[in-house]
Amino acid sequence: MDYGNLSLKKKIIQAMGHKHMSKPETQSAPPGIDIRPYNHTEDYKTVLKIWNSVGNGIHVSFSDEPAELEKLLRVSPGLFFLAIHRGNIIGTIMGGFDGRRGLIYHLAVLPEYQNRHIGSYLMNYLENELYKRGCRKIYLFIVPENIKTADFYQKLGYEQMSAIPFTKILQ
Repeated sequence: MDYGNLSLKKKIIQAMGHKHMSKPETQSAPPGIDIRPYNHTEDYKTVLKIWNSVGNGIHVSFSDEPAELEKLLRVSPGLFFLAIHRGNIIGTIMGGFDGRRGLIYHLAVLPEYQNRHIGSYLMNYLENELYKRGCRKIYLFIVPENIKTADFYQKLGYEQMSAIPFTKILQ
C-alpha cells in the first residue's frame, strides 16, 4: 500500500475522532429499545453471533475471545452495552477508556434492525458514559471493507484524522 498518497490513505485507513468533544446531548431511545450493560457469562455467545452477522464491518479475532474481553471489562468496566428489543439482544457497543482517550469498538446492530437509529443511540449512550468519566476525545477505527459507514460517523460529529494506525501482536 502506498501511504504517501493522502487520498489513498483516507480511503484505506479510516481513523476518526472528535476534534473538540463537548458534552453529548442525551438522545431518547428508539421506540421499544432498551439499553443494558453486557453480562459476560450470559451474553457472550449471542454477542459473538451478532458480530459475525453484520458482515465485514467487524473483524472478530483472538482479541474477542472470552479471556481477552474479560481484560477489557476489568480495565474499562461499565462501558459495554447491549440494545435490547422484546428481551432479545439486537445490538452491541464496547468502549474503552485509558484515563486520557476513549475508544469505541464493535458497534453492531442486527441487519434487520439497522436504519432505525439504534446504532446512533448506542453511540450516544456510550459517549455520555465516557464523558461522565472525564473522557474528552474518542477514537474509533473503520476497516477498509466497511468504508460505507464513514458517513454515519461523520453525521455523529466524528472527523477523519490524518493518521496511519499500526498494530503489533504480542505472543
